[in-house]
Amino acid sequence: MSIRPYSFEPSVNDIDMADIQPGRNEPDIQEQLEGRSKINVNDWCLCNKCIRFSTDQECICCFELEKLHKLLLHSNKKTCITEISSFSKIILDEEVLNITRQQIIVKSKNKSKKKTLSSSQPTNKMWRYICYKQFTYWINSWNSIGKGNRIVIPSCVVNKIRQKYPEQDGCYVGYKSCTL
Repeated sequence: MSIRPYSFEPSVNDIDMADIQPGRNEPDIQEQLEGRSKINVNDWCLCNKCIRFSTDQECICCFELEKLHKLLLHSNKKTCITEISSFSKIILDEEVLNITRQQIIVKSKNKSKKKTLSSSQPTNKMWRYICYKQFTYWINSWNSIGKGNRIVIPSCVVNKIRQKYPEQDGCYVGYKSCTL
């Protein structure tokens, strides 16, 4: 019996094609989101934790995102992503967020961002930024999301993060789409 190179490597057929085709359902999702910012939350939210935002794109429920749907199936609960124990441990725990903060500081090439994140008195805005980063890392199998490759965070997740780290004046930026 001889050793054959690459015999244990997965073939293309073994890979879930959905994972390597970014944005394949984007047009379908965009059509589904149209007009949501003007209708009742109960008409589109399946987890009962979402709130309505000013743009249609931000009015998306955790149950609608395929990657989150897989996480929810693993938790064996039909509940909002914000209600599973992993969410509070990974996204809202300040010790974990401090580790993420240090990783962002080390990886960042932006001096202004490094200085802001290195502050001894972190602001709620900074904590929200880190929570959003941590969430996108988590649902994308710890792959970075950045310029030209962005995702909209579900309404329920944004709401939970804003509840933990509120802005004093109640004014938030919201989702910024990519402009290359």
